[in-house]
Amino acid sequence: MKGFVGFSVPGMRGIIPSLGGLVLVCLVFGCGPKSPATEGENTTPAPAAPVPAAPSNQGAAPSVPRQDNPQGGGANRKYVDGIPYDVFFDQPLMVAAENQGGPPQSPTTPGVAMSTPPAQTSVAESTSQPKPASSGGGSNWGDVVSKELLQDEVNRIRNSLSNNLNSVGNYNRELLTIQADASVLAALAGVVTQYDENFTWKDKAKYVRDMSAVIASAAESRGRPAFESAEKPFLNIVEILNGGSPADLPDSDDVTVFSDVAERNLLMKQVKVNADWLTTTISSEAEMKSKKDEIISRSVVLAIIGKVIKQEDYVFADEAEYQEYCVELLEAGLKMANGAREDNFDDFRTGLDLMNKSCNDCHPKYLNN
Repeated sequence: MKGFVGFSVPGMRGIIPSLGGLVLVCLVFGCGPKSPATEGENTTPAPAAPVPAAPSNQGAAPSVPRQDNPQGGGANRKYVDGIPYDVFFDQPLMVAAENQGGPPQSPTTPGVAMSTPPAQTSVAESTSQPKPASSGGGSNWGDVVSKELLQDEVNRIRNSLSNNLNSVGNYNRELLTIQADASVLAALAGVVTQYDENFTWKDKAKYVRDMSAVIASAAESRGRPAFESAEKPFLNIVEILNGGSPADLPDSDDVTVFSDVAERNLLMKQVKVNADWLTTTISSEAEMKSKKDEIISRSVVLAIIGKVIKQEDYVFADEAEYQEYCVELLEAGLKMANGAREDNFDDFRTGLDLMNKSCNDCHPKYLNN
């Protein structure tokens, strides 16, 4: 039997199922043209949108395989345990690290200000260091001698030199006293240049200092020429101390170097004179009280000399033993002066014993060296 269009019935029986399958395919996938997302099915599919955490089962496809994904992929799409392969990141550990703790703090991160590291502070800046003592006024001489007593000692030496330089005869007889007085005056004038408080002649103290050294040097010789070499600078000193301004003054440095103007051996002559007087004259509290002013004067001079010869410009000043003896002399002088001032004979005796100890220990090693 032939069909209506000229085909036999058996032939139609083979075609009908084929047509039924074609209709089913069209119903499932559609008959229109492919969307752009399905083109190039044989190329690597674009990764899915990043997720905020490392790959996990959160938001993943169901465990039942789905082949009707509207994003395409078709039969060639890869699956892992039923999950489309393209939902995984190519480098999941790196993505997870980047998504933890917010965006990195770097200049390349838009909208994120770069944190500025704290400024490094040097120890020198954070630690407050004390100011070093200046050569002009930071030597703490006020702890050793008051301004008034310092001026009194200068006046006393001026009067002594005036008596011994009023004639060639007196000069020749008192050479040792002149040397000691002039050396101590040079040291005292050096102290004035460094003293914190003002003196009426402080601006000219450097001239008094240097001219006193000239007098001490001249007194090493007898005779009129030596006397005149000492007399001229002394008259200039007297004029300065009286408030005048001599015309003929030496070229003096503002900075005092004690070893250049006050020879230690000459200073030690004054130490011996004062130490001998204190040891032989003051043996009781009554004698201490009756001679209080002279005790204070002589003791303070010892303390000043102890501090002067302690200066680093003197020979042996870098030796600890030498420094110890200088400190003992300084402390002994202050102890005796305070003892006399406060009528404390025990303190005076303590200072006197310390002075004798310092001299007895020091002289065998350092005297005349």
